[in-house]
Amino acid sequence: MNWMKKRWAVLVASVVTNICIGTGFAWSVYQTGLFNESVSVFGTEVSQAQLALAFTICSGVAPIPMIAGSGLQKTLRGPRNVVWLGGILFSAGLIATSFIHSLSMLYVTYGLLAGFGIAFAYGITIGNTVKFFPDKSGLIAGISTAAYGAGSIIFPPIMQALISRYGVMPTFRILGIAYGVVIIISAWFITAPPEGWLPDGFTPKTGGKAAAGPGQADKNWKQMLADVRFYLMILVFIIFATGGLMVVSQGSPMSQAIGGADAATAAVIVSVIAVGNTGGRIIWGWVSDKIGRYPALFIMAAIVTASGLILSALTESGSLAAFVIFATLIAMCYGGTMGVYPALTADAFGMKNNGVNYGIMFIGFALGGYIGPILANNLFDSTGSYRMPLMAVGIMGAAAIVLLFILKAVNKPEKA
Repeated sequence: MNWMKKRWAVLVASVVTNICIGTGFAWSVYQTGLFNESVSVFGTEVSQAQLALAFTICSGVAPIPMIAGSGLQKTLRGPRNVVWLGGILFSAGLIATSFIHSLSMLYVTYGLLAGFGIAFAYGITIGNTVKFFPDKSGLIAGISTAAYGAGSIIFPPIMQALISRYGVMPTFRILGIAYGVVIIISAWFITAPPEGWLPDGFTPKTGGKAAAGPGQADKNWKQMLADVRFYLMILVFIIFATGGLMVVSQGSPMSQAIGGADAATAAVIVSVIAVGNTGGRIIWGWVSDKIGRYPALFIMAAIVTASGLILSALTESGSLAAFVIFATLIAMCYGGTMGVYPALTADAFGMKNNGVNYGIMFIGFALGGYIGPILANNLFDSTGSYRMPLMAVGIMGAAAIVLLFILKAVNKPEKA
């Protein structure tokens, strides 16, 4: 087999799969639909915070299947079957959600079932694709994770149109079936590279701008947990994920509260923000290959700090344009960490065990997924404004800068 050609087929199949499962990031459209139809669905009115918990659970369970997925590749004989498993669980979760009548069942069907399906497919497609492209790991990690964000660019208007015509529950069912079929077909083209395979003409680097410093030798998860860099890295990941998800997961209600957008306009704005989320993964992944992972993260943290604080000051002005601009910048940097971190983890702790190691590192994203939406909703509920949630985002960006300085100090200098 020509593996140089095959790796591009694997990349395309992984991108298609991640577009489907990435629609989980368009939760705010589902959330708005469920909120508006809450009496008919649940028999009573429910709060935005109660609905947001489904997204929190969906994000929070991600590290479990991501870590387990590496082991399942051996049991299920390759990445293809793990992606199939993920696609089936994701599809089943959406279909089952269309029949629920209680919040507890929503948390099980969308939160757990769909969440496990997303993470099984996502963890395998990201880790497996990066193995095919060690010559451009930051860019390819960015493209792979960007596909995950692309789902929330492509589908919100479609989701909103389906909700407007059929209602939110039939929409879950229709899309669940469609995603399942597409993922099963795409996964057929996903396979793993041979052990020790390298692209033609590629010689692994032992340093360079993209390298994280020490740790070029492969480390297993126990050795990674004994390294102080892991804890600093995951704290930065938590901060970026928390601040980013406070905006990304609440794009629809934020745009309606701040700029007076109607439901259809809000759905389009969710897509615009998602463009930043998606584009940031590719852009910052590529930038990190060129200037280094840490310099890229420093710049991203500075942008989050400025955007969060500026937007919090403009909240009362009712400027929809300002919200879109600065929310998109925040989303770009949040998405950027998703593109940089798979390569950053491999740089620091080696490629061999990166599936498990990144699954553990991804706990940072999961914690951000738990903290971010709840914090945004609770601050809004207590103040009646998104001013405080957005100010918190800016403060988090500043905290990330401080932690990155500490991480840089304990790390050996990168070679120019």
